[in-house]
Amino acid sequence: MALPATQAWAHDPVVPELEAMRVADMQGATLAFLGTLTDEQREKASSTLGDNATRTSWSNLPVSMAPRSGLVVAEMSPEQRRALHAMMASALSSQGYLKSATIMWHEDVLRAMFDAMVATMPDSDPRKAQALGFADNYDSEKYFVSVFGDPRGEEWGWLVTGHHFAVNFTVSGGKIAFTPMFLGANPQIVQEGRYAGWQLLQHESDRAWALLGSLDDDQLAQAVVAAEVDTAVFAGPGKQESHQQAFGITASDLNPVQRRLLDGLLDEYLGDASDEAAARQRASIEADGLDTLRFAWWGPTDQPRGRYMFRVQGPSVLIDYVREPSGDGAHNHVHSIMRDPSNDYGSDWLRRHYHEAHQE
Repeated sequence: MALPATQAWAHDPVVPELEAMRVADMQGATLAFLGTLTDEQREKASSTLGDNATRTSWSNLPVSMAPRSGLVVAEMSPEQRRALHAMMASALSSQGYLKSATIMWHEDVLRAMFDAMVATMPDSDPRKAQALGFADNYDSEKYFVSVFGDPRGEEWGWLVTGHHFAVNFTVSGGKIAFTPMFLGANPQIVQEGRYAGWQLLQHESDRAWALLGSLDDDQLAQAVVAAEVDTAVFAGPGKQESHQQAFGITASDLNPVQRRLLDGLLDEYLGDASDEAAARQRASIEADGLDTLRFAWWGPTDQPRGRYMFRVQGPSVLIDYVREPSGDGAHNHVHSIMRDPSNDYGSDWLRRHYHEAHQE
């Protein structure tokens, strides 16, 4: 039995007064960060809202494969780094900030693993020199920040990006947008060393598997798109149009328990932003209606450590999560993204179009 519309979505409404307080906090933290910079650093970190190339220069790829714009953390003093993290924390939830900071820190774990692998290669191996050069990509200091517009005004935003990470925030008319947001990790679960057992982005996967496991055979036939992952579908950088084809089962075809499981999966992603930003995004998703919201799956339905991908899709939300090869014969490498097809970069509010260049 389907839930009545009034019970299908039971969430806190948007509260303008709280939103205004959040915007003020973000504004103060962003101005404080800019205030710590030298003139030369501020020039690197500052751009306009109309700067399409910089606003869309985020990527999940290593920096040598996808150069970034902005001011790099490696050039910041301790005071400036503290201010940067305060700026991030002002916009993200505690959950979202912890995920973000851990992904940035995780690059040093990946670097240690990579260095250990290279150390086993004989000096005569021609690939060793190339590998040593590539290792410099994995560095918690190789993250870049850009601030767009004037945070003292009505329209402005910021971007922090590097390997496996891109967080975009836009403020317009007192409203907060936080897409696209890309989070990734390799290894997703650390296998060896002092950090063995640490895992990143696991709850996203767990919530999707819980929903998948609740589907009956008829529902599975609607939800499962293919037995193998199609990487061309993943809505990464340059894939703004990937929302145009609808996949999977609609929320209106789920029973009340399943709908709550889907809701929990949405909350995992919305909950990375502040309560106020999440509430506004949730309101847009709810306004679109249950018939427009879909859940789709690619890959095996019985291998949580295998290669699979899931999607949550609607006019105001696009979530993709995929397990990728991790270089050791496993799939211990994940990419995850949340977009808003109607308002990425706050484009609808700003009345601007941001065209992303395609990246492999």
